Parts: sequence; C-alpha cells; structure tokens
Amino acid sequence: AAEALGGHTVLDADLVEEVVNLVEYPKAVAGHFSPDYLNIPQEVLITAMRTHQRYFPVFDHKGRLLPHFITVSNGTDDRYTDNVRAGNERVLRARLADARFFFEEDRKKNLEEYVDDLDHIVFMEPLGTMRQKTKRLTAIVQRMASDLQLAVQVKNTAVRAAHLAKADLTTHMVYEFPELQGTMGMHYARLSNESEPVAEAVHEHYAPRNAQDAPAKTLPGALVAVADKMDTLAACFGLGLVPTGSQDPYALRRGAAGVVATLAAHNMKMTLGRLCEIVLDELARDLTRPAEETASQMEEFLLQRVRAFLLDQGIR
Repeated sequence: AAEALGGHTVLDADLVEEVVNLVEYPKAVAGHFSPDYLNIPQEVLITAMRTHQRYFPVFDHKGRLLPHFITVSNGTDDRYTDNVRAGNERVLRARLADARFFFEEDRKKNLEEYVDDLDHIVFMEPLGTMRQKTKRLTAIVQRMASDLQLAVQVKNTAVRAAHLAKADLTTHMVYEFPELQGTMGMHYARLSNESEPVAEAVHEHYAPRNAQDAPAKTLPGALVAVADKMDTLAACFGLGLVPTGSQDPYALRRGAAGVVATLAAHNMKMTLGRLCEIVLDELARDLTRPAEETASQMEEFLLQRVRAFLLDQGIR
C-alpha cells in the first residue's frame, strides 16, 4: 500500500502488534491529508498517526513524511473502502488541526518564557516544583563540568540546556502529546534562536528512554541526562521511595541503567560516590533520610547496574 503511494512505511513493532490484535481480517486502506500540515514538526504528525490513531505514516526515500497514511480496517468489503478512507481522513484532519493550533500558540513565546511556568508543575510534593528541579539540574551540571574539567563552551552549552530542559512541559503541544517532551523542546529552542548544540542537548537529556535506546550522543546532552536521572534517583531514595522486587513506579532501575550507560559512552571519569555527593548536596535540605545513608544505598544501587552493564558486554 505504501509503495503504491510512492513511498514506504516503517513497521513500528509495538504498533504492528497492537493492530494485529485489533483486527481479524486485516485490510490496508490508504488515506491522505493536506500537505499544509507538513509545516508542523514531523514528529508531531507521526505521533498523532501512530499513537492516537494506529495509522502507519508514509515516508519518501529520504525519510521525509508524505501527506499519506495507511490504516488497517477489519474485513471491510471493497464496496465500503471509500467510506472507511473518508471517515479516517476526517478524524485525522481534526487531530492535525488541533496540533497546528497548539504549535502556533506555543510559538507566540520563546522557550525561555516557559521556564517560569514550571512553578505550576509539582515534581514531588516534599521537593517542590519542576522549576526547583531545573535549578538543581543547572547546579549539578555546573559541578560535574568543573570536576571533569570540561571546556568552557561545553560547560556553557550544558548549563543552558539544563535551564531549558523541562520548559516544554508547560507547552500546549506537550500537554496534548506527552510523548513529545524533549522533542518539542528541541524544536522550540531552535525557533527561539538557541544554538543548535543547546537544542540537541534539550532533546537528548531524556536518553536513553528505554532499554533499546542509545545514550545521548553529545557531551552536553549526556551531562544533562545524567544530572536529570541522578536528581530523580536521589529524590526517591532520600524520601524512602526505594524500588522493591515487584515495584518500581518511578522507573529508577531504568534511570540508573541510563546513568551508567551514559557515563560509559562518554568515558566520564567520575566515581559514583562523587556523583551521589554532588546530587545529594543540592537536595540535602529537603530529604527525610540522612545523606550518608542515602548516598551509600544509591551507590550500591548504581553498582548493581554497572555489574549488569558489564555482563551484557561479556565481561566476567
């Protein structure tokens, strides 16, 4: 169906599995939308199609989105294919119209202006807001960069990215499409005339997002990613919210594994003990447990991830 439209699609594994379990007699039905919507960042359109509508987007040979989609209907008779197509096009048109409205509204302010709005988003009740978390991230990144003796330009880029990293959480687009946090931050940073390294670091600071994802590629992005994950780790351990064998509601194991993978990928010469010390210093006033006890438990938790990381590489 995609080839008939002059392109190809990407068979996203999760989407394929979901569609397979939704239909018994699958039939691919191609649909179209106005090319005017291609002015919106591509990731927004793809998310609207895949996540919200279970459609397969269509791309050209350069990986650019085409104004087509493929939906899989269930046992539709050929006589009714046009009705199915028209109905799905109408639904997607409404989704994309909303997305364009959110995008245009968000662009009325610079990304910097959204930082203050983070005062209205609670991070964890005893630890204040996402605005306070942003201040901690900036301080942690500065101290890490100093310890690692990084170039001034790298340090400044990372500090600026840490300041802007969470700003997109207050935008209309991310409120509607939470999957795009970080991605929209990158686009809005570019539209706000931030430097490309800052925009990249804002995007990368969530990496790795899962076990299959790679760590941040740039050093500024890696610094912010480590700071972000370590701050959440320290907050939870400091409040006694430690993962158990059956529960890990804050995904701390995944976050700790991401810290280890990122430190290794960029050969950051910093001990886990020192990293825990820096992060806990920024949180010390608000935690309910003694800092030394928390640091020891965090370090042991991270060492377990180090062991798993090395075993995965075949190191005894």
